[in-house]
Amino acid sequence: MAISEIVTVRTDAGMLGLWCPAAFSAVDDYDSWETHVNERLLGAIATGDLVPLNIGSDGAWGVRVTSSAEALSDRECPYEVVTSEPYLLVVSGGEARLSGIEYVGLSSNAPLRIPLAEGRYAVRSTIVAWDEEPGALGPDGRPSDDALTDIVVQILPEDGSEVYRTDEVTFDPPE
Repeated sequence: MAISEIVTVRTDAGMLGLWCPAAFSAVDDYDSWETHVNERLLGAIATGDLVPLNIGSDGAWGVRVTSSAEALSDRECPYEVVTSEPYLLVVSGGEARLSGIEYVGLSSNAPLRIPLAEGRYAVRSTIVAWDEEPGALGPDGRPSDDALTDIVVQILPEDGSEVYRTDEVTFDPPE
């Protein structure tokens, strides 16, 4: 089944996360979040339980999630800023969730549920300079109704050739 979902995701912690609910089933309050997410963030990234979308800024972000081999649309390609190296996502239980990092494990607060077969996936994220496209901003200075999203997340079954990024920082800084 092909995925193509667009959602607005909020964070007050500067990071979004794509995560497997089964890996964070013990999270039910702040203390358990601190133990199972914050204190083991790098381990969760390395084992594929969580893919960070570390944007380093609080706010509401437009995210398009796709399972297409061509991650960016023809409209998005000219505005690609940077694409991450692949991260591992291991899915059990038939779905992944996308939320602000502060909501990992709290499924009811995840604005997007992504149905995925159990297995291993390579995930790449791309920042899109959506506001550089002519007409992206309306007369009020806000995004127009058909503005591109801030981030495109591509989820593909792994092919075995990937070397996975395990860094909390999603994108390498420009040289």
